[in-house]
Amino acid sequence: MRKSTPRWGLRHAVGREWYLFGVDLNLDGRVPGRQRKRILADLRDCIDTEAETTSLKAVLAGLGKPGVLAKSYVEDADHSRPLWSGGLMVATGVLVSYWLFFFTYVLGMYSVVSQVGGEFHSHFLFVNVMAFSDNTGIGVGWFDAAAWWVPLALTMVAFVLGSRSWRVFRR
Repeated sequence: MRKSTPRWGLRHAVGREWYLFGVDLNLDGRVPGRQRKRILADLRDCIDTEAETTSLKAVLAGLGKPGVLAKSYVEDADHSRPLWSGGLMVATGVLVSYWLFFFTYVLGMYSVVSQVGGEFHSHFLFVNVMAFSDNTGIGVGWFDAAAWWVPLALTMVAFVLGSRSWRVFRR
């Protein structure tokens, strides 16, 4: 005998998953991964079961805010876990900021060389940047291994600080 599954619309699925995403973010780093997946699966089933008799909005309002609900699951959990999602967000922010500042710097050099002409060399956080303008053309470029390891190092440091992975070694 097949179990019949109710068919809700896209709005139901998006609302439910958005709520569970908030719960998941608040559980990250506080509850082990397997337990977190089990909690989210139980919540998903509970939400779907309750939504058969009432609206999704009422079900989610009854559960409360995602952070408060997640705290009820975290009370006895081990708090010495790193927050990998936090580290990923911080590392992404640092990398995007680095590239934004770097390209702004390079475009500034491009602007100067297009007006003055000649060849200019400069450094941006250990990365050699060159801009040139002559009869054959105009261009900018960067070279050296630092062009790869500087953003990589900044991203790694930001990830470690953002995820607070040193909490793993506390006992």
